[in-house]
Amino acid sequence: MASEPRRFNPNRAYHVYNRAIVEKQRIFLSNRDYQRFLATLEYYLLSERPTRFSIFQDFPPQLQLHPKGVSRRAKLLAYAVMPNHFHLLIKPIPESPFELSRFVSDLTNSYTRYFNLKYGRNGILFQGTFKSKEIADEESLLQVSRYIHLNPLLSSKTNPQNRLNKPQDYPYSSYLEWSGFKNPHLIDEKEVERFVSLVGGSHGYREFVESKIGQNPTLEIGHLAIE
Repeated sequence: MASEPRRFNPNRAYHVYNRAIVEKQRIFLSNRDYQRFLATLEYYLLSERPTRFSIFQDFPPQLQLHPKGVSRRAKLLAYAVMPNHFHLLIKPIPESPFELSRFVSDLTNSYTRYFNLKYGRNGILFQGTFKSKEIADEESLLQVSRYIHLNPLLSSKTNPQNRLNKPQDYPYSSYLEWSGFKNPHLIDEKEVERFVSLVGGSHGYREFVESKIGQNPTLEIGHLAIE
């Protein structure tokens, strides 16, 4: 978690990212691990959470809060979950106070408990201080979303032999939802529709992203280096 509380400006989106405490350590080892992290992410975006996610999962279905029936405390705009790190693009909801450090702590601590129990290990899993960057304008947000969605193609851990040719080949990012290949689920549909419309809709967004395949998509983004 952050070394001191950090709060979102309700009028801005934020790029949030963190990696394994040991840089080369893989913290997602199976499809189930990725799915568990995304389910945990969805849970901690909710405004009402009766208990820790690990306990909540054991509730009978009739007692579980369905995500679509409960308001969210922030809007998830984009994500990519990689073998040793994750990227999130999040926008707060003004009427639902949202503390960045608490959210990231809830998310990573819950996943760490799951991972340690499953793989018989102890100790922390993620680096102690996550990174976050305020996104100043719509153009910057589109650039960051493109970087997030191209990240799996750039990483030697997800694409060691260049088997991924397009961002839609990677299942653990929001690209399929941005580009019209899949109905939005985790991400905020209205917000993403608005941003995609700035580049000509889903087809235009695909062209916008694919125009940087084989190039360095961080050149327009001052706070990033390729993860």
